[in-house]
Amino acid sequence: MPLRASSINTFVVQNEKEYFRLQVSYDDGDDITGKRVVLNIGSQTIDTVLQSDGLIEVELNNNDALTGNVDLYLKAGETTPTKSFAVQIGNLDPIDTLSGVQGRCNMLGFNCGKVDGINGAKTKAGVREFQQAQQLQVDGIAGPVTKSRLVYVYGA
Repeated sequence: MPLRASSINTFVVQNEKEYFRLQVSYDDGDDITGKRVVLNIGSQTIDTVLQSDGLIEVELNNNDALTGNVDLYLKAGETTPTKSFAVQIGNLDPIDTLSGVQGRCNMLGFNCGKVDGINGAKTKAGVREFQQAQQLQVDGIAGPVTKSRLVYVYGA
């Protein structure tokens, strides 16, 4: 059967599911197993206990807000979180922008302050902390090596 150039083909692409993934670990490598985490993401609240890999994965509901909160309870019996932080999903500038560097550092726990694209004292301090933790040259400058490592460690 010959192909006809004027034929119309229809393809249906299924929407892929979207997930929020969080990897929790101590800097010194201590076991994180059994620590409580409460996630408030969009319309969902997930109260769970960390497994040995420290990975939490939550399927996002369609039309969920792209912001949330994470509360970590690192001591047994705590009623107030040891650590709390806000999360934004899908809201990260490219790594070749200073705001992209700031966003990744902040999300990894290296405080660069406000994500504003300004290379101020907080940004330099956050980049230095990241460099030191990754055993890179510590100069507070987000050059190619630092940016590459940020993408690797952050996962995007």
